[in-house]
Amino acid sequence: MLNWIENYHTVLQITVSFATLGIWIFYAQILMAQYRRTRRPKLLINQTRGRSLRSRFLVSNMSQESVHIDVILVGLHTDGDDENAEREHWYLVSDWEPMQDDQRADTNEYGTFQGPLSAGTSLDIGDIKGLITQRNAEHQGQNIDATTDLLDQEGIRCKSFEVMVVGVYSSEKGVIGASRTFDIDKNGRVHPHDAETGQCRTRKERTRMEELHRRYL
Repeated sequence: MLNWIENYHTVLQITVSFATLGIWIFYAQILMAQYRRTRRPKLLINQTRGRSLRSRFLVSNMSQESVHIDVILVGLHTDGDDENAEREHWYLVSDWEPMQDDQRADTNEYGTFQGPLSAGTSLDIGDIKGLITQRNAEHQGQNIDATTDLLDQEGIRCKSFEVMVVGVYSSEKGVIGASRTFDIDKNGRVHPHDAETGQCRTRKERTRMEELHRRYL
């Protein structure tokens, strides 16, 4: 055995060196993956205060650093002309102005959700029905309707809606964002379509998000 080791000690040294290098590369990849996960931005969109159209929605920043909120969008999904078609109507809800008949100088109907959202904090964006009905009323020049359904600009009942948050994060190029879809059943109750908020990280998701961002920025 000793003779065999003496004869092949050079080969053994090279093998051990490569094995050690492989172990270091393996652990380096693990550390790099953990570092990237901790540096990645992560936004959560959650529903609170019941399951109705008057539920409140929270945007939470679970990143290590602040995220600057640029745009908050709500997309209403309705049935199209046939059973297989679906169409979307998108609304900008990160900024709002007083209604035409509101003459008060100081009113809660005016404001913006744009700005930095610190790490570990949440932003209450209100109830989706209130935000959408106000924008429909502004668009049509009429008072906010009191229907129990969520309607788009054409008065069609929505079967689901998507909340999309677009922002800027220091360690990421371009814009970052997250979105979550909520289904509306026939009784008007709202339930999340997926178990968690989707982070817009794939090329397809980022392209779609950037197009909507450019349209409403």
